Amino acid sequence: MKVAILIDWFLPGNKAGGPVRSVYSLIKALQDKIDFYVVTMNTDITSSKEYAIKANEWVKYEDINVYYFSENQFSYKTLMKLINTISADLIYINSFWSYKFSVLPLILKKSGKLKTPIVLAPRGMLETGAMNIKSLKKKLFLYFSRMIALHKHIVFHATSQTEKKSIQRIYPTSDVFVVSNLSYSAGEFVQIEKKKKHLKIFFLSRISPVKNLYFALNVLSQMKLPTDFSVEYDIYGNNEDKNYLRHCKEISESLPENIKCTYKGVLSFDEVAQIISQYHFLFLPTKNENFGHAIVETLNSGRPVLISNCTPWNEVNEYKCGLALSLNEHIFREKILEILLMNNEEYQQMCANAQTFIITKLDKEKIKNEYLNLFEHAAKS
Repeated sequence: MKVAILIDWFLPGNKAGGPVRSVYSLIKALQDKIDFYVVTMNTDITSSKEYAIKANEWVKYEDINVYYFSENQFSYKTLMKLINTISADLIYINSFWSYKFSVLPLILKKSGKLKTPIVLAPRGMLETGAMNIKSLKKKLFLYFSRMIALHKHIVFHATSQTEKKSIQRIYPTSDVFVVSNLSYSAGEFVQIEKKKKHLKIFFLSRISPVKNLYFALNVLSQMKLPTDFSVEYDIYGNNEDKNYLRHCKEISESLPENIKCTYKGVLSFDEVAQIISQYHFLFLPTKNENFGHAIVETLNSGRPVLISNCTPWNEVNEYKCGLALSLNEHIFREKILEILLMNNEEYQQMCANAQTFIITKLDKEKIKNEYLNLFEHAAKS
């Protein structure tokens, strides 16, 4: 089977976060069974700097077939021509709102110019937390798209039952397959000591309102810790929203003296596991996550997580490998204080629980077969 993957940003860019990781992991898991052809742009998110890669022709990124469009060469005609050249059995779209690689292909499909079956992965963009951001513009698009039945005769890919419900709330009669994302991260366990009264935590995600960094910083800014306590909070992620980042910087400047916050920039894929091993907890109180690669990679590296209950990973509470909490600042402050007072023995047990939990939950062979079923079903529909 040939599958054309449409995605706005792909490697070597890594600022777009989860969707890039999801697509890369999927290709690596199934490339012995499916011929994948990735169609993308030759810049990273929020960047105009072109990659040092030949654009507008097929090239290999590692062993993956990728076509990097330059901005001046992209049009509906060049996209159509490229898709026809591939002769794909299926088109796999990785965005709901992208004009180039979601809306435009669906318009071509609706007009009859594009015959290839389509699978659309909204990547959590239709879930409540994400819909509440720029909600008026999104609601207007949904209204008009439903009027013309733009999303009729396609198959949706949801990565959780929660996401499936979000899709069916908008498109009640839609064909939705639920298949979890895969994580290609190997996740090596490196032990780290946890001393009482000291804590190293990190944020790993896009810096945008939905990921809720401002909330995390506000939680820390209101903590009144004794002088012999210390917290380090390091931020890793693409600062895609300059205005939001400015608000985050402002509140970070008001942190108590014994709580230190540092922005560390963007990580490449191969740096993630090694960086995670340097910290005690991931602190990511996101408003919405349909999968959460940072959460999975942290657990896979044997580190517990401090997250919101707006992700698919609320069972970390039950498995004692993290805390999934409602978005209440007082509750988060209480739990951070408890973690600060945690001794090394308790902490090491949480680390052991983390790897056991994620291995149990992510049965990779089962997920691979579910993807094959999804693609075969969509190709026949």
